[in-house]
Amino acid sequence: MKIEDNAKKIKLAEEQGNALNAAADYMKGMDNYVEKEVEDYIISVVSEEAEGTYQFQDGELKWHVPPKEFNTHMEILVRNKHDKRFIPCLKISAKVFDENDNLVEEKEFPFFWHPFLNHYGANFKIPKEGKYTIEVNFPAPEFPRHDEIKGKRFEKGVNEKFGPLALEAGRKPHGPE
Repeated sequence: MKIEDNAKKIKLAEEQGNALNAAADYMKGMDNYVEKEVEDYIISVVSEEAEGTYQFQDGELKWHVPPKEFNTHMEILVRNKHDKRFIPCLKISAKVFDENDNLVEEKEFPFFWHPFLNHYGANFKIPKEGKYTIEVNFPAPEFPRHDEIKGKRFEKGVNEKFGPLALEAGRKPHGPE
């Protein structure tokens, strides 16, 4: 039986977090974002133009262009504040409020696999570009946790407002529509 090298495991986890953090910093340099620490989480909310995705349909991946009225895409990145690694399996929803605190949209934010930076995301419609407040909600994740000491994390969910965040109205090119 091999003896576990805890120092090596901690170092490898930190390296994973550092790589994700570098990708998150690059993304934040390209797009509008707000970010804060809440409980055991670092939560980044990012705005960009609406974009298409591959989705399974009839047993195969097909490209889906967002409906024409959708003019923004929001990404929510949730990381472990201790080692900066991505937190999977969250059931995220968010509410978007305008400058007058009127509800503009309420959406579920499913997991998006991304070749650069996995995140939770959704396309939707905003009435105009401008500053918005985003209320991010998710319950404590239900996945099991290893490690009797470091595993006792993510005991609480989140209900937190972020902003103001400048939301862009537009659409990324999607080929012939």
